[in-house]
Amino acid sequence: MFWDAIVGGLKVLAHWQTYVAGLEYLLIYMVPMGAVGFVMQSENVVKKLPEAVTVSMGCLSMVLLPLLQVAALTVFILTMFPIILGISDQAAWAFPFSLIWSTPLTFLKLVGILTVVTIILGVIPVLGRIQALHTLFLGALALGMVEYVNPGAVFWRVQFYPSLWFFAGLLAVGALMSWIGMMISAVLVTALEKVTGEFAQLLIFPLGAIFGFLPLFMYGAWLGSQLRVE
Repeated sequence: MFWDAIVGGLKVLAHWQTYVAGLEYLLIYMVPMGAVGFVMQSENVVKKLPEAVTVSMGCLSMVLLPLLQVAALTVFILTMFPIILGISDQAAWAFPFSLIWSTPLTFLKLVGILTVVTIILGVIPVLGRIQALHTLFLGALALGMVEYVNPGAVFWRVQFYPSLWFFAGLLAVGALMSWIGMMISAVLVTALEKVTGEFAQLLIFPLGAIFGFLPLFMYGAWLGSQLRVE
């Protein structure tokens, strides 16, 4: 079942919808942060603001960063969960936005919980520096949101927690493949720069984001294999 999970996770990369959802993830995460960064780096704007406001904006950006990352991750997972679990070839594009529209407080509560978890993970020695662990843990919780929002719809009689060695192997193989994938992406972008110029550099962000999700895709494939058995 371990290698089935590895293969199943890699199959997610074969869907074009994965890359569109990855671009959506980056837009939700990076555009607001880019706007805040632009304001903070603009000397003309910063000089006109009171010092207290500038300090407040700096503190707000520290909270906003994990909040936006979690919100983007949540939208990505809720969109891609049918493909990640292997129960459909179509992403649920409308699902996260219908959830936000119909039950905004539920969505905000779930995002808030994940944000707190993100901050806690960030301060844990050693483990806090393993980005693959962050993605896997938060993504697993985000997948659990599907069951929380619609009980019994997907994860009935499914074991959520693999054995320690299975988890460690999944994390190690997923992290290694993520690194290899990002290296390949960097080489590909460098080659494309000769044809498209600096525009090719924009490709590294969605590709890097998608390969960073590989440990989560493999975990989702493991969950999906249980669903198919049931």
